[in-house]
Amino acid sequence: MITDTKEKIIQFIKLNGRARIIDLKEFLGIGNTAIHRQLKRLVSTGVLMKAGTAPKVFYVLEEENRGSDRNGKTNELVEKTFLYVSPSGEMLSGRRGFEIWAKKADREINAAMIEYVETRGKANTFIGENGWIDATEKIKNTFKNVYLDKVLYKDFYAMPVFGKTRLGQLVLYGKQSQDLGIIRQTAKESKELIEKIIVFFGIQAVSFLPHSIPRRLQYLKEFRKFLNLKLPEIDLVKAYAGQIPVAQKSLSSLEERIENARKTIMIRDLKPRFESILLIDDAVGSGATLNETAKKLKAIGIAKKVVGFAVVGSMKGFEVIREV
Repeated sequence: MITDTKEKIIQFIKLNGRARIIDLKEFLGIGNTAIHRQLKRLVSTGVLMKAGTAPKVFYVLEEENRGSDRNGKTNELVEKTFLYVSPSGEMLSGRRGFEIWAKKADREINAAMIEYVETRGKANTFIGENGWIDATEKIKNTFKNVYLDKVLYKDFYAMPVFGKTRLGQLVLYGKQSQDLGIIRQTAKESKELIEKIIVFFGIQAVSFLPHSIPRRLQYLKEFRKFLNLKLPEIDLVKAYAGQIPVAQKSLSSLEERIENARKTIMIRDLKPRFESILLIDDAVGSGATLNETAKKLKAIGIAKKVVGFAVVGSMKGFEVIREV
């Protein structure tokens, strides 16, 4: 049993990778003064290192005292999940990209990595055991009438402080650059999960939401080709009453987004009938387009059950499900 405060602090940091004063106060049940005194000694003797500046100060083990497993896992997470896109268009993955991001953000690299791992870890708590983020409750808290039976994301579009996630970057720049390599990568990373959703929910047909703005290469059309799902498809098209195509993202209010989806998304063929359909989008903000499309599919009897899926979706509103 550990009784010495100094040893308790070291063990806490070994277990959690870092510590703040507030963490140690809660863990140890003692006052700030006593904690500061112990931390000062541990830093002066080279056991701990102080990272960051007030109010975000972290204490970590010095490199020579730090467990290689913890450090390895931190680097592995950054390598696997971080992507930085430079102003000149370079895509830099992992630690190399993170170091450039930290420098431009005027952040101390060690403290920034600790905070990133913590932030990414909190985001990951929303990924269920099946591998998807369930946004159904978020949608139910957004709309009075919900026509989607489930809404699922592969990942969030962006996270606090660090901005767009790796997958969020790939979706954004895949659409903007119309780069087939980037679109192929997002499809490759999404295919296994989409196929799992199809099996889990007994999906009989799929449909891809149409884009608002005409482009030489339409992201979801190319995404669909790379997925190559062996299921019947329901063809959706965008048809505007006026001459100007209005993008959902350009509309500021939820009511406008609902109106846009309701009046412009059309179903080409009204004949097929299915028990369950998977409705696929690249990125979801409010969910208005998915919900209004599900309403149409159900109203005319094409589907009894509609599951919505987005490669990435907004993290805003998830506090209604779980504390982040």
